[in-house]
Amino acid sequence: MPLPSSGAITLNQIHVEAGGSSGSQASLNDADIRAMIGKSSGASNAFSEYYGVSASTPSVSYRGRVSTTGNGFPNGYVNLSSGTKVVVVCLQSAGYGNTYISLGSSSMTLAAKMDAIGTASGVWNVAYTSAVYYLTSSASGSVYVTGNGGTGRSSATIYEITGYNSATPYTTDTAQQTNADLTADITVASQYNGLTIGSVICEDSFSASGITITNADTIHQQHLESASAHTSWYDSQTPSGNRTYTITQTNPGNNVYAGSTLFQMASASWK
Repeated sequence: MPLPSSGAITLNQIHVEAGGSSGSQASLNDADIRAMIGKSSGASNAFSEYYGVSASTPSVSYRGRVSTTGNGFPNGYVNLSSGTKVVVVCLQSAGYGNTYISLGSSSMTLAAKMDAIGTASGVWNVAYTSAVYYLTSSASGSVYVTGNGGTGRSSATIYEITGYNSATPYTTDTAQQTNADLTADITVASQYNGLTIGSVICEDSFSASGITITNADTIHQQHLESASAHTSWYDSQTPSGNRTYTITQTNPGNNVYAGSTLFQMASASWK
């Protein structure tokens, strides 16, 4: 259970939450204790930073997808659960120009976005958009998701996170294809028992399930047209240290360049 959110807190309480035995020797610089708040060895570390902290991993649930078969943002309704949670929207847009996403009447916070035109030789260098937005919300039931941008088919996947220590991602990352092949990597400096949610769009896939992602627990993907594949994923109970997600297109088409594709990738991680 989480540590107290106020008042007195002891090193023994912190150690037990981290998985140690009550009454055993411990220090704030122990790796298992530091991992709960993402501190590096020897870093400044205060008792007050452990208020409300839990050693468990945040919980994530898939709430659905909105998409469009025409140009523009994939406006639509999503069904949210009751209670306070972090709502995450992963956008994959076959076009550029996205500057906001709103959940109901509330503006979401942009965590990460990759929409730069590619530069790799032998790859279709367009400005597809992959983005991750988030918002702490108590909205429930059917809620409208809206935004802007997009000059092609677009999709957005919605998740909820509960049981987090902080509603703000501890790291956000982006990456882009740099080689003329069918794989690309995005690397995250993950925390112990953290949660990473990612978004990727690539061009030219003939399969609705043609994307694989290493280290991902669950992948949600949709094939909207012969020029774009739209995918999001999550990875829970992550280890400490750099964690690489290798994204591979297993059933490519031949829209522009044979044997290669553009990948636009974005991710955010919570603890």
